Order: sequence, then structure tokens, then C-alpha cells
Amino acid sequence: MLSKTTEYALRSIVYIAMADDEGKRVGIKEIANELELPAHFMGKILQDMVRKGVIASIKGPHGGFFLHRPANEISILEVVRLIDGLEAFKKCGMGMKQCSDKHPCPLHDEIKVYRDHLLQVFRDKTIQSLVDDVKTGKYFIKNQPEPVLNG
Repeated sequence: MLSKTTEYALRSIVYIAMADDEGKRVGIKEIANELELPAHFMGKILQDMVRKGVIASIKGPHGGFFLHRPANEISILEVVRLIDGLEAFKKCGMGMKQCSDKHPCPLHDEIKVYRDHLLQVFRDKTIQSLVDDVKTGKYFIKNQPEPVLNG
């Protein structure tokens, strides 16, 4: 449902927010290495998020990325809207151009419930709530290490 760009942006912003909590700034290389994301692509995504006012950056030896405003003021929906737009929450599950409550496709009612719920979750959840979830140790933004197979 979300583009790779949005998925990477959300994980990166949560990582930046966690570092920000500790008074640290993080660079593209660290974010890319820690989250196992392509550094070049991350550079583009993060600079776009800076331009759009979600995060900020400072150049130099003590530079890096940090939050532009408190994490509890940045909703998941804001990040999704800035990158992907909200079209995914409106389009028909079967690709019809005029699918609506008055002219529904056979999947309309079921998909609408799912979409509306997801929209509400994205509206209610903030970057801070994701940070808090990760800090519990129950949720992760990093991939699980690959198991080592013996020969």
C-alpha cells in the first residue's frame, strides 16, 4: 500500500527521532547502514523531507539530521501525504475510475472499511508513538539478522 520511498522515510524519521531524543544528529551513511537501506536513495528521501519541513539538517563535523519539530506533532499521515499523496485512500480496489458509495465495485464496501481504518491509524499515530513502540523492545525498525547456515 505504501511506496518504498514512504516506508524508508518512516523508518528513517523514527531512527532520527530516537537519536534526537539522545541529543544526537545522524548522517545518511549511519541511517543507511543501521537500517540496511540504499544510501543514495536515502539521501534523496531525507533531503526531500528537509525541504518539506519534517526534518532538518546541519552540515559539518557535528552535523546531520534531526527533527525540525517535536515527534508527537508529526503524524504518519503527514509523511504519507507528503510522499505518496492520499490517492491510495480513494482509489478503487478493482481499478474503476468512478467507484463510489453510489456506484460501487464488488469490493468497494470491504475495501472502504480497511482504507478508512488505515487512514485513521495513520492520522492518530505519530512518529513519537512509533519511537515509543520501538523503545519497548517489542517492535523494530531494523531487519532481523539473517540466520547463519552451517555448511
